Amino acid sequence: MRSILFCSFILFSAAASAQVRLGLKLAPVIVSNRAANDAQTANNDGSVVKMSIGLIADKPLAETYLLSSGLVYIPKRAAFRDSDLAIKEEYNVQYLQIPLTVKLFTNEVAPDLKVYFQIGGGLEIKVFDEPLDPTYTLVESFNPVDIPVILASGIEYRAGLSTTIFAAFSYQRGLTNVINQTTSATIDDLAVRSTVVSIDLGVKF
Repeated sequence: MRSILFCSFILFSAAASAQVRLGLKLAPVIVSNRAANDAQTANNDGSVVKMSIGLIADKPLAETYLLSSGLVYIPKRAAFRDSDLAIKEEYNVQYLQIPLTVKLFTNEVAPDLKVYFQIGGGLEIKVFDEPLDPTYTLVESFNPVDIPVILASGIEYRAGLSTTIFAAFSYQRGLTNVINQTTSATIDDLAVRSTVVSIDLGVKF
């Protein structure tokens, strides 16, 4: 919690600079997992649609690229099945994400309209987890952080002197195993990594 408050303080302090633009982002996300174990019996158990929301902060570094960060709430899930062990469980896991990415812009493709490409990573701090069903007890604890790679492409439209509307398609691939410890020695090598695909809609002021 202290890390979240500190990062929020840094973000809002940076926003005091006239060069930093703040915005709000709303994104429907498709969340799935990549599940695996040494015996190769664990598999992903589908995907779900959730909703992400957050604050973004963009700081120009040059005319055609800028540094983008923020504080974004991202709900995820850890869902897996193992047919050999007759296991099928799902957990809700929620994170606060602090992205650190670079946006690269083209020249205007139409009046006040630009295309951009975004690349970078992020730090996700777990704020909540619970089993979807109380009988699910295989996962004893989750790791407190996740680190995703973030790739996106979108458009920005300048709707006014200080207002910009944007829309983007993004892909986030988690690099770390979200599971810290399981209660079963038969599947203690279980690794679950997240995948998130989203449509990002927002406005900057």
